[in-house]
Amino acid sequence: MFYIKCKDLEERTAFISFMKENGIGCVFHYIPLHSSPAGLKFGSFFGEDTYTTIESDRLVRLPLWYGITPEEAEIVISLIKKFYQEK
Repeated sequence: MFYIKCKDLEERTAFISFMKENGIGCVFHYIPLHSSPAGLKFGSFFGEDTYTTIESDRLVRLPLWYGITPEEAEIVISLIKKFYQEK
């Protein structure tokens, strides 16, 4: 899996939208177990959530896979650079 870590949820949302507008599908990484529907129903959470939710809100999975061509990877890389250069 390849991912980037954005500054915060707002940046992650903007990044995913930017990539989608440019024909690239990116998704957020995961929902922490303790806040997932099953976790809320069946689990328990003890202590403080100091890092998990904040870090989860920052992660974006990139569309890189075993069969990606160098040209396809370069498109993804170029768009990532463009997003952060325009910020």
